[in-house]
Amino acid sequence: MSVNNTPGLNPIVELRGIDKSFGGVHALREVDFVIPPATIIGLVGENGAGKSTLLKVLCGTYSADAGELVIDGVPQTHYGPGGARRAGISMVTQELSLFPNLTVAANIAIGREPTVAGFVSGAKARRNAEWALGLIQSTVSPDAVVRDLPFADRQNVEIAKALVDDPRILVLDEPTSGLREAEVDALMEAMRKLKEAGRSVIFITHRMSELFAVCDSFMVMKDGVTVGTRQVGDTNPDELVSMMVGRDIKSLYPPKATVDRTPGTEKLHLGGFRVGRSVGPVDLDLFENEILGIAGLAGNGQNELLEGIAGLRRSTGTMWRSGDPKKRTHPYSTPGAAVRAGYSLVPEDRKGQGLVLSFPVFKNVTLAGLRQISRFGFLPQSKEYEATRRYVGMLDIRTPSESAVTAALSGGNQQKVVLAKALDTQPAILLLSDPTRGIDVGTKQEIYTLVRQLAGKGVGIIFLSTDVTEIVGLCDRVLVMSHRQVVAELEGDEITEESITRAAFEGDK
Repeated sequence: MSVNNTPGLNPIVELRGIDKSFGGVHALREVDFVIPPATIIGLVGENGAGKSTLLKVLCGTYSADAGELVIDGVPQTHYGPGGARRAGISMVTQELSLFPNLTVAANIAIGREPTVAGFVSGAKARRNAEWALGLIQSTVSPDAVVRDLPFADRQNVEIAKALVDDPRILVLDEPTSGLREAEVDALMEAMRKLKEAGRSVIFITHRMSELFAVCDSFMVMKDGVTVGTRQVGDTNPDELVSMMVGRDIKSLYPPKATVDRTPGTEKLHLGGFRVGRSVGPVDLDLFENEILGIAGLAGNGQNELLEGIAGLRRSTGTMWRSGDPKKRTHPYSTPGAAVRAGYSLVPEDRKGQGLVLSFPVFKNVTLAGLRQISRFGFLPQSKEYEATRRYVGMLDIRTPSESAVTAALSGGNQQKVVLAKALDTQPAILLLSDPTRGIDVGTKQEIYTLVRQLAGKGVGIIFLSTDVTEIVGLCDRVLVMSHRQVVAELEGDEITEESITRAAFEGDK
């Protein structure tokens, strides 16, 4: 399963003067991109800068309107996904493209089903899956059904699907956004091994620590053009951020709040709260002006807890919020009932749970809050556009128009649409599950500031993140979960990466 790729001076691929437009939007303008062998290149830029579009041209998903693509010195014509695959180019996209009802091995084998004596061999497909999963040290069973896996494990299956071809060039578009810390380390080690074997990796991530841990060089893009290139030893995170956003970012996180936690100031209370038969019991109080963080190793019930509060999963126990006119004291059985009662969730999987990608942007933004703008059973489209324009401005959603199809937006801008949809319900309690996944550092700062402002205006905020640095920088108090229960509560100076990680691992014993 190896590809002959002896490192040399000549590039594997050259993209020369690439142009690409979608309708009236010029996504790429005369972009040059050279990929030599045995290198890891960080592709850096804000959401909508053109990174994903450039990589889809490289992988044959999009055809360039102008420019030239050269592989091993040979200009390509009639180039598509098949040509990219024959050239040894394999890509992990931002969004998962798995079949939930198939096994892990079957998903990894799709389009490359191994045969023995002319028949598809399930045993060989399983061995190939084990080999690819082993490269990233994943413990996922090839026989597991994808729908039963947590998001982080599904992300690993997507990566293994790209690795099974043993590519000359591996393209990774936000592959770490749903992974646990140990899995990120394993993926970066696999990237280094590919480089040692003469292969190359193109890596997109909005986490600067990951870029500087593994990349040899960076290419910075903004508004569809190349801003500049840098070698890893000749730059630093501050310079890259300035090149990306066109301004200095002095402080990523806003100042934390002074929170009054005396009895009577609770915004939300959970008592003996259980989600299904596996999560809990959880006792939780969320106070006014507070951003409450939920941390822990992925798969320990954090997302299930938020989904239980939001009515997506059957829950039992006591649950009430201040200001509830009905004085309800037990969980909601449907998402609609929870939304009407003032609870709103930004889910971890924007594609599967957060959006209808075939809908226009304005339909997605207003989907959960239609009851607020409908009149006598009628839905004024002007009100939908008005609400959408407000959030397009507030969150800087890069879209050609409010009526653009949501699937055409970059992954980060899709994430902003999910956040806009949650805000449009005017929530009293906002439940955020990895809300900055796939979002660039400049927009992250804006979202952190917005979340802090919402908390100050009386919205209860529960903030779940797989990025421990984010939890430490933003949250006023942190609950750490392990074995699907809360095992530690941290506040003030206790909130450190070390204390959160220690609690998560010690609780996992």
